[in-house]
Amino acid sequence: MDIRNLEAFIVLAETLNYHKASERLYLSQPALTKKIHGLEDILGAELFRRGPNGTKLTDFGQKTLENARKFLTHYEQFKSQVQFDSKKEVTRHLYVGSCFPIHNYSQIENQLAEKKGNIVLALMTGLSVEQQVNLLNAGMLHVAVMPLAAAKPFDLKKTFTEELVYLFKKRSPLISKFRIGNSQYGSKNSLTMTSEKRENTDLNDCLNVFPIYGSDNMNLLLKTNDIMLMMEMITKNGAYACVPKRMISAIPAYYLNSLELVETDKKIDLGVVWSKTIDEDLIGDAESFSAWVINL
Repeated sequence: MDIRNLEAFIVLAETLNYHKASERLYLSQPALTKKIHGLEDILGAELFRRGPNGTKLTDFGQKTLENARKFLTHYEQFKSQVQFDSKKEVTRHLYVGSCFPIHNYSQIENQLAEKKGNIVLALMTGLSVEQQVNLLNAGMLHVAVMPLAAAKPFDLKKTFTEELVYLFKKRSPLISKFRIGNSQYGSKNSLTMTSEKRENTDLNDCLNVFPIYGSDNMNLLLKTNDIMLMMEMITKNGAYACVPKRMISAIPAYYLNSLELVETDKKIDLGVVWSKTIDEDLIGDAESFSAWVINL
């Protein structure tokens, strides 16, 4: 992964003009286009769309811009530390991808710092499993937490099981239908509601971006990992969602008073995986992270 491709992406995202971006980067426009296409190939999605109204960021491009800026900030901090520290005690940066929008990773970062010293935990969220896989293969992630079904190509270090619960608006008429449907048809890895046409959704995809449903036949309203938006959709639109149980502690009390939590026996198996190209000086940090993340 060429760091200059990320720099080119950020400049183009800021200018939204290939000519201006090429001048700032001292590149030809074909060279800039090649860098952007190379980055899109690694990430597995389009970053920009070009049309009659000019160049615009895609939704994925907007999210990636935020992560790219964080990535380069940590990279610059890393370079500065190397240059500044005469003893060459380099600050290590462990790049972590997670399928949870909510995890108290600051707790792990503090534990790592106390035990290991100069370590910074750089968390990248909001990416799909496929995008995390691409970043792991490109060496832009060192460790990732993802559904076990997607972890097979990587060095699997730890496994753990996450309990899943359903969130409804308090006294929603969907709750009784949900309970009936799951008592009759429920299975470990699917969502079920009673209806003339029963539909199931694989829960392996519910950990990166959380589906929000409405009505009694699971019409999908949207997918998001924004907890505030999820709560608004549930409490104001009578929708419902399936989420990891540990997320409940992150929901503001204001919303909890308007929600009804329905527990089931549904669970999903997760794995902590490592990149195949993880640096030797990060192995100890990755081992500590892998051991602690399952106990959060």
